Amino acid sequence: MKSKIKRATIAIIPLLAFFVLWEVGAYYAPRGVLPQPTKIVVAMLHAFVDPKEQLLFQTLESFKRIGLGFLLAGVVGNVLGFLLGTYFRSLERLFIPFFKVCEKINPFAIIPIFMILFGIGMQEKVAIVFWACIWPILTTTQEAAKNVDLKLIAATRAMGASRAKIFISVIFPYTLPDIFTGLKIAIRVAFFMIVAAETIGASSGLGWYYIRKQAMYNLNLIYGSILYITVLAILFNFLFTRLEKKFLVWKEAAFN
Repeated sequence: MKSKIKRATIAIIPLLAFFVLWEVGAYYAPRGVLPQPTKIVVAMLHAFVDPKEQLLFQTLESFKRIGLGFLLAGVVGNVLGFLLGTYFRSLERLFIPFFKVCEKINPFAIIPIFMILFGIGMQEKVAIVFWACIWPILTTTQEAAKNVDLKLIAATRAMGASRAKIFISVIFPYTLPDIFTGLKIAIRVAFFMIVAAETIGASSGLGWYYIRKQAMYNLNLIYGSILYITVLAILFNFLFTRLEKKFLVWKEAAFN
């Protein structure tokens, strides 16, 4: 317990020092350039409770789009990754190079293509999140499934286990750490992609909110929106890390 408190303290001190320096620097900075963190916090709290700002509503709108795109990417990416890494390895040379190329395409650059294909609306935003999320999920799962210890599979098969049993008792637990790695990468990407997508042709969401405040030159809420989105991404990454630790305990028990 003491070690955890010590680690948390060590992590917080540089962050506090950064915000103290920011507060002091902003106080002496030219007006209209750098707002003080205390004023940013007050403005963001006001934005949550002010019916005109509706920051909570904009957050939920973005969450809805992220959730749908991320969920679809998680299902499709993991299923394809497992299939190409296990039962359809012969197709790996055909598809994986293409998937690698798709992964390298800058998703920001193809937002206009999604707007043409899906129009401006919910479908387009979900499709953008899906595209950005599926590649890290698919490639990490496929690579992990391909590298499962063949001796474990052979031993389980020798005991008369079916394909389904081998998958549940060997392949899935073995690949679980890499699955979480792909999911954590994807959720971080999802947050920043939805903000980018909502800055174009949107009437709600955190990206739309940020652009609106930028047009009004509301510095407190411009900086606040950036910090808020970053904190949300960090919190979701932390959530997946906690889930990973919980499931890895189950993984260790499965092999004992």
